[in-house]
Amino acid sequence: MNNVKNNISKNFTIAPNELINDNQITDRARFLFIYMCSKPNDWEFKNYYLSLALNYSKDTLRKYLKELVNSGWIIKEKQKRTSGKFSPNTYVLNSEPVMILPCRKNTDTIKNRHREIPTHSNKEYTNKENIKRNNLIK
Repeated sequence: MNNVKNNISKNFTIAPNELINDNQITDRARFLFIYMCSKPNDWEFKNYYLSLALNYSKDTLRKYLKELVNSGWIIKEKQKRTSGKFSPNTYVLNSEPVMILPCRKNTDTIKNRHREIPTHSNKEYTNKENIKRNNLIK
């Protein structure tokens, strides 16, 4: 039986065990996350230099960043653009996967092709279904 002795007491990085055991993401995405965890809180980076440090191409780096965002380990916050220039993104590293649902359009406020706001004619049916569901729950 093999044993591990951990003598690391300085210059170490804390990474969530759930990330290490998450088989839904690739090992290169995990390494990217751990590399980002090893940096200070307000660390600023450019994709080009990060790809050089990890020996990834820029496309590969974007691919693994997107994988981490889609899996919920990272939240990508887009900054407001000023005067039409590109602005940097803020990446928030999570201790567990967080899923943010996309915003949906409110279809009640969109006019149809006849320039009329649609009306719902099935409200009575919906109310009957709600009454049935409430009775089943009780």
